[in-house]
Amino acid sequence: MATLSDHYARGRASSPDDAIVHAAYLGARFPATYAAVSATLGMLPRPLLDAVRSALDLGAGPGTASWAVAQACPHLETLTHVDRSAALLTLGARLAAAAGVVPPVYLVQVQGEVSNPQHAERWSEADLVVASYVLAELSAPQQAVLVDRACRAARHLLVLVEPGTPAGFAHIHAARARCLASGLRVLAPCSHDAACPMHATGDWCHFAVRVPRSRRHRRLKGGTLGYEDEKFACLVVATREAADLGVGARVLRHPRLESGFVGLELCTPDRPTRVSVTRRDPSYRRARKTEWGGTWPAAPDGDP
Repeated sequence: MATLSDHYARGRASSPDDAIVHAAYLGARFPATYAAVSATLGMLPRPLLDAVRSALDLGAGPGTASWAVAQACPHLETLTHVDRSAALLTLGARLAAAAGVVPPVYLVQVQGEVSNPQHAERWSEADLVVASYVLAELSAPQQAVLVDRACRAARHLLVLVEPGTPAGFAHIHAARARCLASGLRVLAPCSHDAACPMHATGDWCHFAVRVPRSRRHRRLKGGTLGYEDEKFACLVVATREAADLGVGARVLRHPRLESGFVGLELCTPDRPTRVSVTRRDPSYRRARKTEWGGTWPAAPDGDP
């Protein structure tokens, strides 16, 4: 289990047909990957997710990201898995049937390398395209092939998720540049299409989501806590027809709850900045409820 988790953090590929590795993945990585993709989709407004009817999961494995998409997009009708491993695709189909995910969602599976231009021609377009924890396993030229083809396949949204490490952020940053060059625009986590201020300072943009651990999960990972924090880097881009998020700034770290004020570290189009929201500020109560990965100014209570 520890070896598998280390491989994901370092971007090392494993054997596509190793049943032991697949079983280890389900126990060690499936919950965290699902949570990271869910948290990324949670950065989007409900109308964008409600409009998704089809999804394409690149490097799908057993469909981990797909189930997060299916949970977030209530009107999903067609789901396509692309992966090099026939064994993982079969496992994904079994999991989908056991969970009752399909039907009503129509599942299509395509075996092939996501970084192979010839295989990429077999992908169908989809409203939402997702690739989670895939870029780190590819060389820079292979990443370029994947991102460029994914941009062309995405009718509305493209979602990329990688480990929340400097290397993971570097892959996301490079993909961001290619997406912008393809004519797409950034929806999340950035509130703008300008140069990344985090990259300019030598820092890296990442977020964290808390993942509950069952007793079995704790035993498999040799942990004692009832949870783990999955750190991830992410990017959501959209075609020009998609709606704007209209966010001001993204919260980059856990807010600091001090006596009399809340400290927020924010990413703005100009630079990362820190603000203090005091008790006298009308937004103080909202600031206390704001979380890492949220937006500021925060939406009023009850708003999407």
